[in-house]
Amino acid sequence: MKDFILKRSNSYNFYKNNYESLKQENILLKEELEKYKRVYPPKECPICGYKGIDFKPYVSVIHREVECPQCRSHERHRALWLYFHERKDLLKKGNTFLHFAPEIQFNELFRSSGMEYHPVDLNPQNSLSEEVVDIQDIPYDDNYFDLIYCSNILEHVPDDKKAMDELYRVLKPNGTALILVPINGITYERPYDKSKTFEDDQYNTPELREKYYGQFDHLRLYGTDFKDKLIDAGFKVLADDYIENLGHEIIDKYALIKDENIFECTKGE
Repeated sequence: MKDFILKRSNSYNFYKNNYESLKQENILLKEELEKYKRVYPPKECPICGYKGIDFKPYVSVIHREVECPQCRSHERHRALWLYFHERKDLLKKGNTFLHFAPEIQFNELFRSSGMEYHPVDLNPQNSLSEEVVDIQDIPYDDNYFDLIYCSNILEHVPDDKKAMDELYRVLKPNGTALILVPINGITYERPYDKSKTFEDDQYNTPELREKYYGQFDHLRLYGTDFKDKLIDAGFKVLADDYIENLGHEIIDKYALIKDENIFECTKGE
């Protein structure tokens, strides 16, 4: 007890004797923090509300501000969260919705929408999935879904052309398919012609795939020709520049990738 009283007394005397200098030091620290904020604005996550100095980097990805430390969202999740809240018409009650590889960040939003929601995955270990589905062979009728959301799936698929054909087949005329993939020069930086998708059968081990495609389980690295691949599958690409059009302030605030594409696709009657 005597030691506690002594420590408390010493602490009190220290602050009393150094009050003015400590006060001035606190003012200077606040000024430095404000300078830092002007150069490096605090980041926010629109999904979970996190606010902090930075997001976590991710292995081999160009962008250094990737993962929210609270909800673990990545740039594309935060961008899509903004997109779905702006385009509330897409989550229309009673509409049919196919979601590949469901993510926890959207679980409540999608399940509370009142849609006929089909969260599916080839991986049976995904606890958010309700059905095992191979995107190359989708077990639904033609023209079934009003909305399809397929993010960072096609780079894992052996026959991505067949997968795109299947997405087109099950989408209703005038329905919306939101399709995202990592693209060379935007997500990863590899020394290939960025206008062309890079794929080679000889890169068939986890180590080689990570070296050449950016991740051990990727089967290719898309170039800017990905948009042409969607068009070849029959899709009409309505827009792909949603993130860029948000403006620098929003992009910086939520640590988005300005050049990342959300391909908003549809098909005609």
